[in-house]
Amino acid sequence: MSSEAGQQFSFDGEMLKAGLCIGLATSTQLSEQMAVSPELLSRVTDFALYASKSRGRNEFTVYNRDLEKQFLERRAMINELPQAIDNGELVVHLQPKVDLSEGTVYGLEALVRWNRNGHITPPANFVLIAEESGSIVDIDRFVLNKETDYIAVWNKDHDSDYSVSVNLSALHFSSRRIIDWTRDALHRSGLPPHLLTLEITETLELRNWDIARPIIDELHALGCKIAIDDFGAGFSSLAYLRTTKADELKIDRSLVEEIEHSEDARLLLSSVFDIAHNLNLIVTVEGIETEAQSIILQDMGAPHGQGYLFGKPRPPDEALNAASVFSGRITQSGAA
Repeated sequence: MSSEAGQQFSFDGEMLKAGLCIGLATSTQLSEQMAVSPELLSRVTDFALYASKSRGRNEFTVYNRDLEKQFLERRAMINELPQAIDNGELVVHLQPKVDLSEGTVYGLEALVRWNRNGHITPPANFVLIAEESGSIVDIDRFVLNKETDYIAVWNKDHDSDYSVSVNLSALHFSSRRIIDWTRDALHRSGLPPHLLTLEITETLELRNWDIARPIIDELHALGCKIAIDDFGAGFSSLAYLRTTKADELKIDRSLVEEIEHSEDARLLLSSVFDIAHNLNLIVTVEGIETEAQSIILQDMGAPHGQGYLFGKPRPPDEALNAASVFSGRITQSGAA
């Protein structure tokens, strides 16, 4: 039995479609700075295969100097990330979350940045690597501790009640230690549990719900809230909604980008709102960048929003000072 990649073939009474991705590397393609070994060849070949998969099905990639540069950069990041926290290289910025009907800031999301070699590295450039290497677990704990402390002190000093949202990798939900870490962060900081929201990203699949579900239930029992982040961008999510008993649904920017010009986009978003309403979920729409988008979303009944229109991620002092004087005027100048 044989089949060309992408063509259907019959096997045991079933019609199957085969696809093929190939990564190829030889020792002659490695630069002199890389000590050739079977293990290294296996790694760079796997990296070439990953490059093929990233372009879709039925692709092949031959390892070359451009890929080597990417490979070395990735390996350097993997080696450096475990020390980034101890070296004080990780910084946290805050982005406002806004009540759309009142035009007021009620909370902020904590977003990590890496000050690497004097340059700020955005999360898109290192978070996936941190996920794959496992360093994301320590990074998330660092953000959780730092921002619960910071928001608790700010609220006390300014007689405010801002909430803070912290992202958690799905890697946390294979171990109960996140429950202890969250309890310790709340106890040490004194932040009221209801002002802490733990955002579970939908772009990384939770594979073992039998383990994850009781962990999420115990986090709820501490009094903090659970949000499903990036809804609509990843491993789709009706399963998430059914099993997490979340409090908040954060809609990914990809569902918002076309609402000014596309009736289909508005209908899709309206359907998501209906699902959230029926499940008693608070909705926060991410990626709002224009006043027109904000007005449409308000007319559709979206209660909360987040995006550059209301403020980019900023260092904590800047973000909270801006939040405290936010007047509700939704203007592009206010998003600077």
